[in-house]
Amino acid sequence: MDKLHITQDDYGYWMLSLEDQEGTLSLLAHHFATPEHLIENANELISEGRVNAVVVIDPPRAQAGGPQSAALAVDAPEDYKKPAPRKAGV
Repeated sequence: MDKLHITQDDYGYWMLSLEDQEGTLSLLAHHFATPEHLIENANELISEGRVNAVVVIDPPRAQAGGPQSAALAVDAPEDYKKPAPRKAGV
């Protein structure tokens, strides 16, 4: 069975990756300040039959400046680039 991974990148943004049965990861969505929208997207992909997968959600990473805010999406660093897909727990 495939896995939909919801994880944070190195900047603290949330992303959604698909891991197929062979272990290949594909990035589906990135640059979200919170994971809620990605959780909703992952559940829709499954309920609509577009993927046969389970959802794996990584716990939030501790942020140096305190709790992560919605302003994070606006204040992207200049060197921000599309992240590599990531498995939860790695």
